[in-house]
Amino acid sequence: MPGEDLHEIGADGARRAKEWLEATTRVKASWTNTDPKWSRRMTFKWPSGKQTQFSLDLGGLLCGGEFDNDIFMAECKKYSTPGDQGTHYLSYLAKCYVIASNPQCYVDHFMWITWCPFNVQDWSKLLSKEWIERALHKHSADVFGEIPPEEVSSHIDDEVVAWVADRLWMIVLSEKQEKLVITREHRSLIQKNEVLEGIR
Repeated sequence: MPGEDLHEIGADGARRAKEWLEATTRVKASWTNTDPKWSRRMTFKWPSGKQTQFSLDLGGLLCGGEFDNDIFMAECKKYSTPGDQGTHYLSYLAKCYVIASNPQCYVDHFMWITWCPFNVQDWSKLLSKEWIERALHKHSADVFGEIPPEEVSSHIDDEVVAWVADRLWMIVLSEKQEKLVITREHRSLIQKNEVLEGIR
């Protein structure tokens, strides 16, 4: 598929994921990495290796319950078939580790939003510490620099791995599911009531 088509599908996935999250009424604010005001705060850099910049697709502020005022970041994959999604997921996990390793990390939740399950034989393990460690071994040069493969494990911060694993979300959407949410009209009534009560 041409790069331009992939870019359009990616942008459409981020837009639709943003709309769905807002329709849950548990998102106070959200933005994409194309928003000039927020893109700088959503851009990070690999600490070693190529040291190129990267960003996740979405960011935002949750509201209500135990997640009130928590900040989330999300990567969105609008795939119709599994394809190479598993490879992208390992890169995503390594990125989450890099973000969380920063002492000034302000992200409370990392979400992977997809329209197609992948790596189904390992589905129950995808949010585990084991998979984060696997991602770090695969992307060790960009995270830790050029070190022998047998030394990677000694460079991994187990506390950061556990912290990330505890904050990972896996969200699987479908086109029909996107429609089975509260309507814009009802959402506006809820938001109006929250403003009047001083919640928002």
